[in-house]
Amino acid sequence: MVITRKKNKLVALALLLAMMGSAQAECLGIKVQAHRGAGNAPENSLSALRNAYFGNWDGVETDLQLLGDGSWVVHHDVLTGRVVDAGSPLPVRQMNAGQWRAASMKNRGVTTAETPPFVTDIADLATPFPAKTLNAEIKDVVPSCLPIDGLVSQLRAGIRHGNWFLTSAVPNNLMCARRADPQGYLGLIVFDARNAQAAGANRVSRFIANNARAPKLDKPWLQRVQQQIGMPVGVHVDARSLDANPNLLADAAGLNMPVFVYAVDGDSALAASLLRAQKRSHRWPSGVILDGGSDAFCAMLQ
Repeated sequence: MVITRKKNKLVALALLLAMMGSAQAECLGIKVQAHRGAGNAPENSLSALRNAYFGNWDGVETDLQLLGDGSWVVHHDVLTGRVVDAGSPLPVRQMNAGQWRAASMKNRGVTTAETPPFVTDIADLATPFPAKTLNAEIKDVVPSCLPIDGLVSQLRAGIRHGNWFLTSAVPNNLMCARRADPQGYLGLIVFDARNAQAAGANRVSRFIANNARAPKLDKPWLQRVQQQIGMPVGVHVDARSLDANPNLLADAAGLNMPVFVYAVDGDSALAASLLRAQKRSHRWPSGVILDGGSDAFCAMLQ
């Protein structure tokens, strides 16, 4: 596509406005990311992600899923209904792009006029913010490497400044991503089964949570992650997992592996866990993923 001089000026103006209107978090060297975008708009909507980019965060965390026709979209749940109104609850994996375009975002249960985004939309959104990181989690088990090859190509072509990375709780997803992106950072999300009820409170989740043990994230385990996925790689863990593995930050630092921390119990629980970890190891994690604002969270760590 030929870019006219007028379009170049518009792009330059957009970049300038983005840099003037956005700020980085100052949080003891910890990278602070907004969980599913800013909380003043529907989660994982373009408006929430846009507000996070313009806000006082270092990056934006979001969730990606694959539609039945191979389109990549931004969504967390397996079914629509909670934050995306598609008429009736539908498995995201069984939908097509036309159905996704016809759906609407929901904000605290109320249907809005905003449509749910595709990955191409967030690539366009991220472009004017070269200093801010897009942290994109592949939510489901992708059946082969081909769709992930396509996802990496989409992100690489759409976000020319390259400030993005992929995460997943499914190692095979990351192994596919490594094949497509040999040098990019990848993050393995570690599920703590003691938090099973966070995915939905029911008899099964309560049983799992009550009988689960904390994951053992010791140095040999970290080395296996390195060998399986390849460097650069890091781990993204819940605050309870960090508490249960007091040597994690030191072991990961010795292996040059970033550690990102989140908390299903909220930002206050996350801050308390980080303070305990810092007292033990005199280290902070590489980054955190927050539900709320960065200023209030970082004040808790002072």
